Amino acid sequence: MDGKKFDKNTLKTLIIAASLLLNCILGGASYTYYHHLAEQMNETASLQSQVNHLEGSVSDLQAQVDESQPAIDGLKAQVASLTEEKNGLQSQVDMLTSQKADLQKQVDTLKAGASSGSSSGSSSSGGSSASVPAAYSSSDDQSETVYITNTGSKYHSAGCRYLKKSQIPMSLSEAKRQGYTACSVCGG
Repeated sequence: MDGKKFDKNTLKTLIIAASLLLNCILGGASYTYYHHLAEQMNETASLQSQVNHLEGSVSDLQAQVDESQPAIDGLKAQVASLTEEKNGLQSQVDMLTSQKADLQKQVDTLKAGASSGSSSGSSSSGGSSASVPAAYSSSDDQSETVYITNTGSKYHSAGCRYLKKSQIPMSLSEAKRQGYTACSVCGG
């Protein structure tokens, strides 16, 4: 019987030792798990703090955008207004350039008429002074270029704002002959 008691005692001791060993292992695992969980919670708290900070920055930036929007809209309106003004001034420059070219043609025609009138002789008194305006008038209508549109009944000078969609060149005399009248904006 002693062998059985010994075996029972040994078995009890082994069971107790195994239980202690198991408790140590589980306790160590629990400690490791708890320690790891605590680190993750600290990291989560740190990340949440960063998220909160970034959300605050986004809110501040959105407020700045909202405050700046009226100024941006005002600047866009100014750009549109200045662009329109620039286009109007460009039309005026184009019209004045065309008028300058037309006036230069008239001057050249008058010079040519005056030089041919003086070289052909001035035997008739007052003949050359009367012929210059007539030459000026007829050559003006023949040499001056005006523009008509596909749909309008007016003739225009180059650069007129009404010539944006269509622009058909012809002489002033031809435009008048076809029944076109001068534009009230550019004067034709």
